[in-house]
Amino acid sequence: MNWARQAAGEGRTLVLLHGWGMEGRVFDSWLDYLTPHFRCVRYDLPGHGATPCAAGLGWEGSLTSLAAMLGGEGEAPLLLGWSLGGLLALGLAARRPDLLSGLILMAASPAFRQRSDWAWGIDAATLAGFADALRVDPEGTRQRFLALQVMNDPRARQQLNAMRGWPLPDPRCLADGLVLLRDEDLRRELPPPSLPTLILHGERDRIVPAAAAQWLHAALPGSRYASFATLGHAPFLSAPAECARVLLEWLA
Repeated sequence: MNWARQAAGEGRTLVLLHGWGMEGRVFDSWLDYLTPHFRCVRYDLPGHGATPCAAGLGWEGSLTSLAAMLGGEGEAPLLLGWSLGGLLALGLAARRPDLLSGLILMAASPAFRQRSDWAWGIDAATLAGFADALRVDPEGTRQRFLALQVMNDPRARQQLNAMRGWPLPDPRCLADGLVLLRDEDLRRELPPPSLPTLILHGERDRIVPAAAAQWLHAALPGSRYASFATLGHAPFLSAPAECARVLLEWLA
């Protein structure tokens, strides 16, 4: 299934994948800094924005659809994934690195849920609580999750306030997304060192601890790690110019 797609700008193709409960236009305020350098392609994940939930937001189906769409973008694009989008980007890069010219992971983790051998994630009870609340109050659950993303980051919180009126994603695909965050563990399924990779992370991230991004950096030889001491889970909302500068310097 093709996902809803928007493109803007000229130059090298940069595909952007958003996080849980959002849609491709979450990157709108960042585009002014990107479109002078890139042809920015934004996809809406299944059930989010203009993409119907249809078959749901499953792991295998999403990676298959994403691979097919990236293959149709012409030249091998750069792929940027934020949060849940970063999990999908990491999974795709591990399976089909040939489709990409580079990978950018923002506020991403190979495993969002804590495990016995992985402390740098959300505890299982919190994720289960979100899943239970989603069945009763989908909109309130999304708003609480979004508030957690911008905690301790007033600049991102200002941006988020403008997004609160966006349509609610399909609750079925919201539930599927929580399952992905709960179940997927990519620590043993990583991209090859030959794929250029940039990792961007806010040190005040309350969803993905910085230690998870540092683990990725160590596990991906040759990757570059850039951290932002005062930012949270959405660095591109808080510091769009700085995030664009780091991206351009990495490519240079």
